Amino acid sequence: MVFSKGTKVRLIHTGDIGEVEEWLEHDMVGVRLADGEVIPVLVEAVERIESDSPSKVKGKFVPGKKKVEPLPLQPLPTDSQYTVLKPQGLQLAFDPVNRPDGRPDYYRIYLINDTQLNFLYQLGLQLRKQSVWKTQGRLGPRTMVEAGSLRYSELNESAEVKVETWRLLPDGKGTGQRLDRLLKLKPTQFFKKLTTAPYLNRQVILYALFTEKELNQKKESPKVAPPKQSLQSYTSNAAEEQKDNKGWFNLQEMPNEVWELATFKNEIDLHLQNLVDDPSSIRKDQILEVQLSHFEAFMERAIRLGVERVFVIHGVGEGRLRDTIKGRLEKMPEVKSFKNEYHGRYGYGATEVIF
Repeated sequence: MVFSKGTKVRLIHTGDIGEVEEWLEHDMVGVRLADGEVIPVLVEAVERIESDSPSKVKGKFVPGKKKVEPLPLQPLPTDSQYTVLKPQGLQLAFDPVNRPDGRPDYYRIYLINDTQLNFLYQLGLQLRKQSVWKTQGRLGPRTMVEAGSLRYSELNESAEVKVETWRLLPDGKGTGQRLDRLLKLKPTQFFKKLTTAPYLNRQVILYALFTEKELNQKKESPKVAPPKQSLQSYTSNAAEEQKDNKGWFNLQEMPNEVWELATFKNEIDLHLQNLVDDPSSIRKDQILEVQLSHFEAFMERAIRLGVERVFVIHGVGEGRLRDTIKGRLEKMPEVKSFKNEYHGRYGYGATEVIF
């Protein structure tokens, strides 16, 4: 629908009344509300209010058509003049792919790194709090990677992009602290972020994620003890976290062992409901065998990755599982020490192991 300047309209979702002030890019119009503020609104989100008096302006405002640029493949060459400027850190670019009429069809999502640092990343899109896709990978210095896409119509579905990154330390010394950011893509703000992106060298919707200073921060141990909770409550929450972490897929080759270390959880909960999908299918005389099998696999992985400390959650109960684990730990030459003392998070239901 084409509106002329001065057309009286109603915002469908809020009911506010205003007048069309101007046409904007990306199929949006500027609407002047009663208080004088002009806000950008998608054309499909407004409706005309019929008036008996003819419009004072006969001309129509039609957004100009843009030439569709060919989009480069990733990884992209980045040796450009931009690299000599002051690094901005990690940024997320939404690069429009237009229809023949010049309107956006969808956006290619690029994760841009203009620093000298290496990163691991995880990135996902949610619509109305439901996960649509997730991806993960490795991002080198002064480069970018195409990490996903967003359809133009999805901007009206409470779109959110979650980004998590870990800086890779030099000489294979592990990773820096985890940084995460949740971007809520509100249409009224989204189109205001139109600017020229590094390496793409054209105008895109650009979000700043993390500055170079933030990215260079060292990993620190938490100074505040975690809140106390019952072991049953903790294991229930941990099980939910494990469910949420399933379903990742790659758009590129999985990174090396450092990625595995960055995502390694330094605890294992040996309660049967957290190990198998159907606990009722395991006979009583098989339970300990299943628990020990998962324990052995977990310890083997922790030793291989060079983890310094892990927690083995076994509960209190009669102490059979705890004592069996104690016997196994005593026979492992890689284990420096272990203890089953009261812990603010686990109570007496876990053994701490030091390598």
